[in-house]
Amino acid sequence: MTPGDSLARAGRLPEAYPLLLQETAARSGDPWLLYRLAWVANRLEMPEEAMQPALEAWRMEPSNQWFLGEYLRALRDLEMYNRLLEYSDYIRGGGVCRYYLADAEERLGLYETPSIDYLTEAVDSPDDSTAADACIWTALLLQSELAPDSILKLVRRAVELRPEDDFYRCVLAEKLAEDGQVEAARLNIHRLRLDRREGYSYWRAFAALAEAEGDTVRAIWALDRAAEYRDCPEIRRELGWALYFSGRGMFRRGELDGALISLARSSSLGDSTEIFAARSDSLLELIHEFQADTDTAF
Repeated sequence: MTPGDSLARAGRLPEAYPLLLQETAARSGDPWLLYRLAWVANRLEMPEEAMQPALEAWRMEPSNQWFLGEYLRALRDLEMYNRLLEYSDYIRGGGVCRYYLADAEERLGLYETPSIDYLTEAVDSPDDSTAADACIWTALLLQSELAPDSILKLVRRAVELRPEDDFYRCVLAEKLAEDGQVEAARLNIHRLRLDRREGYSYWRAFAALAEAEGDTVRAIWALDRAAEYRDCPEIRRELGWALYFSGRGMFRRGELDGALISLARSSSLGDSTEIFAARSDSLLELIHEFQADTDTAF
């Protein structure tokens, strides 16, 4: 394992990326190192940088769907949907590659949707693994179209079919929390904790539960734990918004010292292109003006 790979596995993605660039340049024939570089680039929301190493890794091992999956993810994030669909002949089964194909079909609004059809039909597969994959990907693919109870039914079935899969159970806990089924969400979180399955998805689900319980402090704490497992724009954005809303609430209650701390931290998590950071900056400026006016008055 290289130093860059070790940093990536530890979740320190911004630090891992430049090292992985150097390591792949020195060991260009290592498909797993190229895959790791593409994986990190995608999660740092740099799909253009992920495309080439992912494609090179897959060409070295055409049977590896994980390698192809990172390439398809980059194409999806670049909105290159038609190009993504050109790889349909290389997809086997109903894993993440099938999900990216189905997502492209959905976004293009195609009349014929072979991958969406595959997933919806595979939900009833006699093979537990195939059916579980289809349930989870269908739920995620159609979450903006299906009713919450339909989404929960699909995710529950995925967990029933593969109870040992941490990701499925984390998705279930998060969806239950979002639906207000706090006790059921809590039971699934507890099961994961007993099995020592704490990780990025676990802490995001924990944060969703805390938010459903109205515990903002614990939700922020959980998002901090998720960021420790994977430092990436996705979790920084979630944490930034949570801190912004917390700071705004404290400002409205007149708790200015606490508001300043939360808003300053929120601002530090994103640049000017991030809405939460811009709003935090605006509110910070308002608080400073208020404090200056108050000091002048006295």
